Amino acid sequence: VGGDDVMTESGVPEFPETLRSLDWPAPLPRPVGVASLGLPFERREPAFGTLVEFMTRRNPAGGSQFEIRRGLAQARRLMLASKIEEALGAIERIEPQLDDVPPSAAQRYRAAAQLLRAAGLAFQDNSLGALSIALSHLKGNGAGWDQYTAATLCRLGCWQLGEFDAFYSLPRPQPRPQGSKSWAISAVLDLSIEAAAALGQLRISTAKRLAFDASAIAEAAPGGLGGLSALPACLTAQMLYAEGFLDQADRILRDRLPLINAAGSVECALRAYLILARIARHRMQHDFAALLLREAETLGERRGWPRLVAACLAERACLLLREGRLKEARLSFEYLDRHAETHRLGSGHSDAEIARYRTLTRWRVSWAEAPSVEAVAALRQVYRHAIEKRGLYFGCRLAVELAEMLAVIGETEEADALMLHTLQVGAAAGLYQIFLEGGEGSGLLLRRAHARCGAVRSADSEVLPFLGSLLSQWDACRAERQSAQPVNRGGDTLSIRECEVLGLIGEGFPNKRIALLLAISPETVKSHVRRIFLKLAAGTRAEAVSRAKSLGLL
Repeated sequence: VGGDDVMTESGVPEFPETLRSLDWPAPLPRPVGVASLGLPFERREPAFGTLVEFMTRRNPAGGSQFEIRRGLAQARRLMLASKIEEALGAIERIEPQLDDVPPSAAQRYRAAAQLLRAAGLAFQDNSLGALSIALSHLKGNGAGWDQYTAATLCRLGCWQLGEFDAFYSLPRPQPRPQGSKSWAISAVLDLSIEAAAALGQLRISTAKRLAFDASAIAEAAPGGLGGLSALPACLTAQMLYAEGFLDQADRILRDRLPLINAAGSVECALRAYLILARIARHRMQHDFAALLLREAETLGERRGWPRLVAACLAERACLLLREGRLKEARLSFEYLDRHAETHRLGSGHSDAEIARYRTLTRWRVSWAEAPSVEAVAALRQVYRHAIEKRGLYFGCRLAVELAEMLAVIGETEEADALMLHTLQVGAAAGLYQIFLEGGEGSGLLLRRAHARCGAVRSADSEVLPFLGSLLSQWDACRAERQSAQPVNRGGDTLSIRECEVLGLIGEGFPNKRIALLLAISPETVKSHVRRIFLKLAAGTRAEAVSRAKSLGLL
């Protein structure tokens, strides 16, 4: 599991047969709200499950076993601090020592080490590798709280593979009278995974409740949960963005961006940066959107997350195409193409996602160069696969783009039908923003849908109020785009003079002093400061300096 044997010819991960044949446990009752979660927590020593808690208790008896327990405790602390490579190294140092202890004890230690290894692989975006280990743990170990940790890691893999029957049959963490950090970790991760699955299937109200419960557990957990606490917040921000509440989503993500950069997971970083970049693009802050994507790309390279790098390159190509910078978009795709070829991890889901980003970007660039039936067919295939895997949220985003393409090649009847169906689904689910992300062709399709629904005796008149609101917002955005003056079209970063001004701001100099030092007028300094704030989306001088340093501009 986790190698080439789980990949189909199309690059889509196949659900492992070992999972299909498993006699899954009967689903346990699900918590219905925060009140059922056993809060408040008892303050206890942080732990990664009862098995690891037992193994790592200090006991002067048995020298070699004490060293093993101490090593497991160190690996657990490193894992919770998001130092994954160091944690995996600590586990590797433990395993040779297991030959020196009684077989029954060695089995327990090995199970604890393997469960920690599975968690590390999941953090490294190798969820299928984690799935293989967690599945072995479920089948080879008896009942215990660590079974829920293993089940959560299995649910992560099942969700990413789109195998929802197995996903919903796995046991869920249950309320405990006296919760611990180990329970909080499993519960927050499990609720967040289910919230993400519900969001993908457009069960928005369910996703909101699950994300709210996960956030409540994370806030109440003793000592906090570090980067894991950002995951339900990122899911909440994604839902707010989908519903058109951009300011609220922006505030949530900006507040948590330092935590995500320091200790967040790839799912946190991917959602946070792509949503922030799309918000910036919606506000016509193209330079800031490019800076955000570059920051995320750097984070992905540093953490060893090729999926995040590929997502940023694909989003950057979309941004460049939106600005009409076709040559640069082509270069971005070529970089993505090389990246996809050099990062084959054998992790199934990550590889398939990278392949999908490459396919979509290739045909988007090709379409911008010359519209073709082949590009439409390629996008239609990706759309159908998303729907088959119950990825309705992503499918709706693709449907709007596909409808635009169909209209261009003359398939207006299919384009109108697809757009109207997507509007009906979007209105029922509360989607809003995806209909405002398209180009001019999307606006024309919205107007045709409005005219059709407004016709006498139309069977689709129930979406008329939703369409009217969308068109009003669309017209406002279009007017804003037409009146906006692009800033710094020659590049995505600050100019040399702006960097000089920002450097002096960082040294604490006021505008008048900066004007004297650079031999320019104070009004010119003010203009530079305004452009710096716009490009960095900063509200204060300190925030501008901090963000420039994080982006490597100072």
